[in-house]
Amino acid sequence: MLRGKKRGFGSHAEPCIIEKNKMKSAKELIKTVAGFTFEKLSVLLPRRQGLSIIFMYHRVVEKLPAGLHDPAMFVTVNTLEMHIREIARHFEIVPIDEITTVTGEKKLCAFTFDDGWHDNYDTAFAILKKYRVPATIFIPVNLVSRPRAYWFQNLWELASQVISHDHREQFIEYFRNRAPFWHPTGIGPDQIYDLANELKKLPARELDTIVQKGYELLGIKLDSTDTIMKWEHMREMGRSGITFGSHGMHHNILTQLSYDEKCEEVAKSLDVLRHAEVAVTPFFSYPNGNWDAEAVSLVKQAGYKGAVTTELGFNETFTNPYLLKRVGLHEDISHTPSLLWFRIFQALMARQPA
Repeated sequence: MLRGKKRGFGSHAEPCIIEKNKMKSAKELIKTVAGFTFEKLSVLLPRRQGLSIIFMYHRVVEKLPAGLHDPAMFVTVNTLEMHIREIARHFEIVPIDEITTVTGEKKLCAFTFDDGWHDNYDTAFAILKKYRVPATIFIPVNLVSRPRAYWFQNLWELASQVISHDHREQFIEYFRNRAPFWHPTGIGPDQIYDLANELKKLPARELDTIVQKGYELLGIKLDSTDTIMKWEHMREMGRSGITFGSHGMHHNILTQLSYDEKCEEVAKSLDVLRHAEVAVTPFFSYPNGNWDAEAVSLVKQAGYKGAVTTELGFNETFTNPYLLKRVGLHEDISHTPSLLWFRIFQALMARQPA
């Protein structure tokens, strides 16, 4: 359905969409069969010393947004509940700090959420309490309780508004001047995803301003709705087994920062969390999944017990605790039990020493 937003960009747009949808359906069928088979044979999952898996989510909503949006960010309530039920049948769900200390042959998993979205409190929290899931939320602490949105969220919303206002050409011209290696064929999920990746290469302090000026240029009002949860929400969640780890101070990509800036993102963020009277777990989540040797060293020096990446895979006793792999889950790739198990199968096959 999202790909239908590309309609109207050329006389061959509709046949192209139909062909892509056919390919997508065929791939999903293959994944469904493979996932169903893997789940039935899941008793064969290797019971190796310390084998574990960490699941990664972002946003949880009752239903997917109607307009253009990043499909990799969302999972629905029904799908999250299905995930928990399916996973609990084969894994023991534990807090993330138990992942790095396990020595037995149990199949353990942990649930994590990145960014601290408000819907983690409004929507996901009730589900986590219902199933008594001890999840960890990684949050950029300097953005807590502030009436603002992430620049990339504003970018997706702007693109959605541009389509409804028919400002495509102005949007493309403006952002091509800021991201010269971006060469879109239109405005759709693939193009906005590529644009966001190009903008991430720019200095982090410039990104909010770049997107805000895009709104001003196109005459579109920027929605200032609260995006990130508040401290009082975090304290309430902590009383029900939800812990909080650091996602930096400002969600800036560490590999693009100076040494002093990295220190602030890593060490100061943990200090803020520890003084905020919330349930803290001393784990770090690298913003955007980017890390380098200096960043890993600073995480260790700051006193964290471990850190998570976005690299797909299981973790074992030999996995570096500061480079833990995860399995990202969202609606597109895991909305049925068989697709979920195919994703878990992919993670098992990706297992490599860190």
